[in-house]
Amino acid sequence: MTTSSPQDALSLSVTEAAMRSFGTASNPRLGEVMALLVKHLHAFVQESHLTKAEWLQGLEFLTASAAITDGERNEFSLISDIMGISSMVDVVSQPVGGTPSSVLGPFHNHDSKVKPNGSDLTEGQAGERTWFKGRVVGVDGQPIPNAELDFWQNADNGLYPAQDPEQDPHNLRCKIKCEADGSFNLLTIRPHPYTVPTDGPVGALLRASNRGIWRPAHYHVIVSAPGHVGLVTELFPEGSDYIDNDTVFGVRPGLVVPFVPSHNKAVAERFGIETPFLEVNFEFCLVKAN
Repeated sequence: MTTSSPQDALSLSVTEAAMRSFGTASNPRLGEVMALLVKHLHAFVQESHLTKAEWLQGLEFLTASAAITDGERNEFSLISDIMGISSMVDVVSQPVGGTPSSVLGPFHNHDSKVKPNGSDLTEGQAGERTWFKGRVVGVDGQPIPNAELDFWQNADNGLYPAQDPEQDPHNLRCKIKCEADGSFNLLTIRPHPYTVPTDGPVGALLRASNRGIWRPAHYHVIVSAPGHVGLVTELFPEGSDYIDNDTVFGVRPGLVVPFVPSHNKAVAERFGIETPFLEVNFEFCLVKAN
């Protein structure tokens, strides 16, 4: 025979009341999500026997995260990343048949400049020149005309503009429109592994947990097109350090790609670069929206 204590009964009463309080939400999905969140957060508190001091420390962590978040850096996004939540959302929401998605990361800038397809993003800076090209297609393999790519990466020193005041805020990032045949290309540099930001509360948490802080080298890309589900993803160079130990769990098998040395003289002359340079060719596949 199972017996419950008065404390157990009170805990259940509080949880049920808190869950019911969201039952009047005008948006049914909001009510459903919040009730489930309450249910599992309450279960966490009970299972971990969370103390008041620990609870207050958690609130201070969130307050510090809000203080360091601005238009160029999102500490809450980083929290989601290092806990694997961002990757789990990708897993459960990934449409069947498209290119695998990956994490957004904390350094996306909605105000990236629109540049012509075929632009040179390097502007004379250091880095191994890389010609990034490919197509955007549907699951039927047909090109999607006028799809948009939102692209960003770190510089040769491993830093993003938000981490490096000497960089232009728009360095190595842009939005471009694909051609009618779905093709795109741009000149950039090879990305480098880097550490997630460690100067804020997330960094303190990683140190306290003896966690790794490194991400493998990657390009960030958001691909969008009318009538299709948008794609947030990353591309990782084959053989990059930390491919098997990404601190934000963002690597997917289909997103690890070769960076191939190229002696294409026409491309070299077009951009005024020496050979060999690196070439990356990737086909993004979008799923139609319901």
